[in-house]
Amino acid sequence: MPEQANDKATARSRFVNDRCTLGNHSRRCESSAAVKHLMRAPEVTSAKTKTVCAYVSFGTEPETGELFEGLAARGVTVLLPVLLPDADLDWAPFEPGQGFGVGRLGLREPTGERRGPEAVRGVQVVVVPALAVSSTGQRLGRGGGSYDRALARLADLDLKRRPWVCALVYDHEIGAEFPVEPHDQSVDAACSARGIVRFAGVAEA
Repeated sequence: MPEQANDKATARSRFVNDRCTLGNHSRRCESSAAVKHLMRAPEVTSAKTKTVCAYVSFGTEPETGELFEGLAARGVTVLLPVLLPDADLDWAPFEPGQGFGVGRLGLREPTGERRGPEAVRGVQVVVVPALAVSSTGQRLGRGGGSYDRALARLADLDLKRRPWVCALVYDHEIGAEFPVEPHDQSVDAACSARGIVRFAGVAEA
Protein backbone atom coordinates (compact mmCIF):
# COMPACT_ATOMS: atom_id res chain seq x y z
CA MET A 1 0.00 0.00 0.00
CA PRO A 2 1.41 3.46 -0.91
CA GLU A 3 2.62 5.48 2.07
CA GLN A 4 0.04 8.26 1.57
CA ALA A 5 -2.83 5.76 1.37
CA ASN A 6 -1.54 4.04 4.50
CA ASP A 7 -1.38 7.37 6.34
CA LYS A 8 -4.92 8.13 5.23
CA ALA A 9 -6.17 4.79 6.51
CA THR A 10 -4.48 5.52 9.84
CA ALA A 11 -6.19 8.92 9.99
CA ARG A 12 -9.57 7.31 9.28
CA SER A 13 -9.06 4.79 12.06
CA ARG A 14 -8.13 7.56 14.48
CA PHE A 15 -11.26 9.59 13.75
CA VAL A 16 -13.51 6.52 13.89
CA ASN A 17 -12.05 5.59 17.29
CA ASP A 18 -12.45 9.16 18.54
CA ARG A 19 -16.14 9.05 17.68
CA CYS A 20 -16.58 5.90 19.74
CA THR A 21 -15.17 7.65 22.80
CA LEU A 22 -17.82 10.40 22.64
CA GLY A 23 -20.56 8.14 23.96
CA ASN A 24 -24.14 7.93 22.74
CA HIS A 25 -25.45 10.87 24.78
CA SER A 26 -22.72 13.23 23.63
CA ARG A 27 -23.17 12.19 20.00
CA ARG A 28 -26.93 12.76 20.18
CA CYS A 29 -26.53 16.19 21.80
CA GLU A 30 -23.88 17.34 19.34
CA SER A 31 -25.87 15.98 16.39
CA SER A 32 -29.03 17.80 17.41
CA ALA A 33 -27.20 21.10 17.94
CA ALA A 34 -25.42 20.80 14.58
CA VAL A 35 -28.66 20.07 12.73
CA LYS A 36 -30.30 23.13 14.29
CA HIS A 37 -27.45 25.31 12.99
CA LEU A 38 -27.72 23.74 9.56
CA MET A 39 -31.49 24.22 9.41
CA ARG A 40 -30.95 27.95 10.03
CA ALA A 41 -28.24 28.38 7.38
CA PRO A 42 -29.32 30.93 4.73
CA GLU A 43 -28.49 28.47 1.96
CA VAL A 44 -30.99 26.03 3.49
CA THR A 45 -33.71 28.55 4.35
CA SER A 46 -33.52 30.35 0.97
CA ALA A 47 -36.73 30.50 -1.02
CA LYS A 48 -34.70 29.09 -3.91
CA THR A 49 -33.92 25.90 -1.99
CA LYS A 50 -36.47 23.39 -3.22
CA THR A 51 -34.38 20.22 -3.20
CA VAL A 52 -31.63 19.05 -0.85
CA CYS A 53 -29.42 15.96 -1.04
CA ALA A 54 -28.77 14.57 2.44
CA TYR A 55 -27.93 11.13 3.82
CA VAL A 56 -29.15 8.59 6.38
CA SER A 57 -26.66 8.46 9.24
CA PHE A 58 -24.94 5.18 10.04
CA GLY A 59 -23.15 4.00 13.18
CA THR A 60 -21.44 6.86 15.01
CA GLU A 61 -22.11 9.49 12.33
CA PRO A 62 -23.97 12.63 13.45
CA GLU A 63 -27.65 11.73 13.39
CA THR A 64 -29.52 13.13 10.39
CA GLY A 65 -33.12 12.08 10.96
CA GLU A 66 -34.00 15.46 12.49
CA LEU A 67 -32.51 17.14 9.42
CA PHE A 68 -34.36 15.39 6.63
CA GLU A 69 -37.62 15.18 8.59
CA GLY A 70 -37.42 18.91 9.36
CA LEU A 71 -36.69 19.79 5.75
CA ALA A 72 -39.56 17.63 4.51
CA ALA A 73 -41.90 19.36 6.97
CA ARG A 74 -40.94 22.67 5.32
CA GLY A 75 -41.94 21.30 1.94
CA VAL A 76 -38.37 20.73 0.74
CA THR A 77 -37.76 17.66 -1.39
CA VAL A 78 -35.01 15.61 0.25
CA LEU A 79 -33.06 13.14 -1.85
CA LEU A 80 -31.24 10.38 0.00
CA PRO A 81 -28.53 8.11 -1.41
CA VAL A 82 -28.80 4.56 -2.67
CA LEU A 83 -25.42 2.81 -2.83
CA LEU A 84 -24.93 1.13 -6.20
CA PRO A 85 -22.89 -2.06 -6.82
CA ASP A 86 -20.00 0.01 -8.24
CA ALA A 87 -20.02 2.25 -5.09
CA ASP A 88 -21.55 5.18 -7.00
CA LEU A 89 -24.63 6.90 -5.55
CA ASP A 90 -28.14 6.96 -6.95
CA TRP A 91 -30.74 9.22 -5.29
CA ALA A 92 -34.37 8.72 -4.27
CA PRO A 93 -36.79 10.98 -2.37
CA PHE A 94 -37.39 10.72 1.35
CA GLU A 95 -41.07 9.96 1.90
CA PRO A 96 -42.21 10.63 5.51
CA GLY A 97 -43.94 7.62 7.02
CA GLN A 98 -42.70 5.21 4.36
CA GLY A 99 -39.74 3.81 6.27
CA PHE A 100 -36.49 2.62 4.75
CA GLY A 101 -35.19 -0.42 2.98
CA VAL A 102 -31.88 -2.12 3.73
CA GLY A 103 -29.33 -1.67 0.99
CA ARG A 104 -25.76 -2.65 0.36
CA LEU A 105 -23.49 -2.91 3.42
CA GLY A 106 -26.61 -2.79 5.62
CA LEU A 107 -27.23 0.88 4.93
CA ARG A 108 -30.75 2.24 5.27
CA GLU A 109 -32.00 3.71 2.02
CA PRO A 110 -35.20 5.22 0.60
CA THR A 111 -37.57 2.94 -1.28
CA GLY A 112 -39.02 5.52 -3.67
CA GLU A 113 -38.36 5.89 -7.38
CA ARG A 114 -34.69 6.47 -8.10
CA ARG A 115 -33.70 9.62 -9.94
CA GLY A 116 -30.24 8.59 -11.11
CA PRO A 117 -26.70 9.60 -10.10
CA GLU A 118 -26.98 12.86 -12.06
CA ALA A 119 -29.82 14.08 -9.79
CA VAL A 120 -27.23 15.67 -7.50
CA ARG A 121 -26.59 18.27 -10.21
CA GLY A 122 -30.10 19.69 -9.93
CA VAL A 123 -30.30 20.43 -6.19
CA GLN A 124 -29.48 23.56 -4.22
CA VAL A 125 -27.80 22.04 -1.15
CA VAL A 126 -25.80 18.83 -0.62
CA VAL A 127 -25.19 17.64 2.94
CA VAL A 128 -22.44 15.03 3.07
CA PRO A 129 -20.94 12.79 5.74
CA ALA A 130 -17.28 13.17 6.69
CA LEU A 131 -14.90 11.81 9.28
CA ALA A 132 -13.12 15.17 9.35
CA VAL A 133 -12.70 18.40 7.38
CA SER A 134 -9.45 20.33 7.07
CA SER A 135 -9.01 24.06 7.65
CA THR A 136 -9.21 24.56 3.88
CA GLY A 137 -12.36 22.50 3.33
CA GLN A 138 -10.83 19.18 2.30
CA ARG A 139 -13.08 16.28 3.29
CA LEU A 140 -11.96 12.95 4.74
CA GLY A 141 -14.44 10.21 3.90
CA ARG A 142 -14.52 6.53 4.77
CA GLY A 143 -12.56 5.47 1.70
CA GLY A 144 -15.23 4.15 -0.63
CA GLY A 145 -15.09 7.14 -2.94
CA SER A 146 -18.88 7.38 -3.30
CA TYR A 147 -19.19 11.02 -2.30
CA ASP A 148 -16.06 12.04 -4.18
CA ARG A 149 -17.72 10.69 -7.33
CA ALA A 150 -21.00 12.44 -6.52
CA LEU A 151 -19.35 15.79 -5.80
CA ALA A 152 -17.16 15.54 -8.89
CA ARG A 153 -20.37 15.74 -10.94
CA LEU A 154 -20.77 19.33 -9.76
CA ALA A 155 -17.39 20.53 -11.01
CA ASP A 156 -18.55 21.85 -14.39
CA LEU A 157 -21.59 23.73 -13.07
CA ASP A 158 -21.38 27.51 -13.02
CA LEU A 159 -21.46 29.22 -9.63
CA LYS A 160 -25.14 30.17 -9.92
CA ARG A 161 -26.16 26.54 -10.43
CA ARG A 162 -23.65 24.79 -8.21
CA PRO A 163 -25.13 23.46 -4.95
CA TRP A 164 -23.79 24.56 -1.58
CA VAL A 165 -21.95 21.56 -0.12
CA CYS A 166 -21.74 21.18 3.65
CA ALA A 167 -20.26 18.35 5.74
CA LEU A 168 -21.93 17.40 9.03
CA VAL A 169 -19.33 16.55 11.70
CA TYR A 170 -18.49 16.76 15.39
CA ASP A 171 -16.72 19.80 16.86
CA HIS A 172 -13.23 18.31 17.09
CA GLU A 173 -13.31 17.12 13.47
CA ILE A 174 -13.14 20.60 11.92
CA GLY A 175 -9.66 21.93 11.13
CA ALA A 176 -8.12 18.46 11.20
CA GLU A 177 -4.95 17.43 9.37
CA PHE A 178 -4.82 14.34 7.15
CA PRO A 179 -3.37 13.33 3.75
CA VAL A 180 -5.21 14.65 0.68
CA GLU A 181 -5.19 13.02 -2.75
CA PRO A 182 -5.97 14.61 -6.15
CA HIS A 183 -9.39 12.94 -6.43
CA ASP A 184 -10.56 14.15 -3.02
CA GLN A 185 -13.41 16.64 -3.26
CA SER A 186 -13.67 19.68 -0.99
CA VAL A 187 -16.75 21.15 0.69
CA ASP A 188 -17.97 24.73 1.01
CA ALA A 189 -18.63 24.48 4.74
CA ALA A 190 -18.66 22.20 7.75
CA CYS A 191 -21.35 22.18 10.42
CA SER A 192 -20.97 21.00 14.00
CA ALA A 193 -22.53 21.77 17.36
CA ARG A 194 -20.51 25.02 17.48
CA GLY A 195 -22.01 26.30 14.24
CA ILE A 196 -21.09 26.57 10.58
CA VAL A 197 -17.55 27.16 9.35
CA ARG A 198 -17.34 28.43 5.78
CA PHE A 199 -14.11 27.86 3.95
CA ALA A 200 -14.15 31.21 2.23
CA GLY A 201 -12.94 32.43 5.62
CA VAL A 202 -16.35 33.27 7.09
CA ALA A 203 -17.58 31.52 10.23
CA GLU A 204 -21.14 31.62 11.44
CA ALA A 205 -21.91 30.94 15.10
